[in-house]
Amino acid sequence: MEQPTHDLRPFQTVQANPRRVVSLTAVALIHVVAIYALASGLASSLVQKGLEEIKAEVVKEKPPDIPKTPPPPPPEMTKPPPPFVPPPDINLQTEAPSTAIQQVTNAITPPAPPKPQAPPVTAAVLAAGLATKCASSYYPALAVRLNHEGATLVTVHVAVDGSVTGADVAESSGHDELDQAATHCVNSAWRFKPAMQNGQPVASTKQYRIVWKLTG
Repeated sequence: MEQPTHDLRPFQTVQANPRRVVSLTAVALIHVVAIYALASGLASSLVQKGLEEIKAEVVKEKPPDIPKTPPPPPPEMTKPPPPFVPPPDINLQTEAPSTAIQQVTNAITPPAPPKPQAPPVTAAVLAAGLATKCASSYYPALAVRLNHEGATLVTVHVAVDGSVTGADVAESSGHDELDQAATHCVNSAWRFKPAMQNGQPVASTKQYRIVWKLTG
């Protein structure tokens, strides 16, 4: 069996051809340039795309609506005065006075009959001798001691039988004791002839002035 044979010749270094080296260098440069261009172009496109995306994301906010200023009012127009219209002529017709005779009947009202007059009343008459009895019999001792004098006007009420039903002081004498003595005297001592009317006795009222005067 034949043994394989090995070429044991030493490795011979192939000497590079200068032209071949230049070609390889040029090819390498082309590849480097292509790779650089590709890389730079890709990077530029990525950057541009990123900028576009960023630009797409940024949305400007809409400014607020500014209220519009209302337009100024139109200038006020002076209204022209209304045209002058002369008033219409008014003719007033005066009615002719009526010639008809108007009959006026004056109704005469008869006067009312006069009221019948009441028959006169005769005044009551004081009994004789009693007018001076008060000063002589009823003069108060206090008034005598104090030397009091005066006149008391008394209103006397006379009943139908001539008796005295009451006496009032109408005008004072100025001294109380004299006035009290006057009313006491009239109520106690005086009597009358009653007043008469139509033949019948009637009650009446009469005034008397009692004079108080010291004598001696």
